[in-house]
Amino acid sequence: MLPIGSKGRTPSRSSSPFPHYLRRIIKWQQMDIEYTFWQMLHLCSSPKVVYQHTKYHKQTKNQWARDDPAFVVVCILLLAVSTLAYCATYDHGTGHAVFVEQLWLQFAGCMHLMCTAIRSSHCLSCCTVTMKGS
Repeated sequence: MLPIGSKGRTPSRSSSPFPHYLRRIIKWQQMDIEYTFWQMLHLCSSPKVVYQHTKYHKQTKNQWARDDPAFVVVCILLLAVSTLAYCATYDHGTGHAVFVEQLWLQFAGCMHLMCTAIRSSHCLSCCTVTMKGS
């Protein structure tokens, strides 16, 4: 008979999925780079296709987000390349490249926080209207 509980033992792995996500950044063989570039291309040309694909993924695997950190890694690499190209074009040094990179990352973080706040307030208002109506 299999044991039902852990009998007071703590699990060896963290319950947070974030360390698992960080471990996958190191392993290039596990990243789906081809799908990442497909997704980036279609986000610019036809975002509806990406949304439908993501919706299908949610229906089949019951998960909105991807386990693969390849999108984040590719975005950071493209940001670094574009920053170096900017600094090379306008004859700036490495220190300025680091400054521009940090500026872009801060801008992206602020945009993420604003979008998350708007989404949360919108979802909260939608959920309260739906609950009141039922």
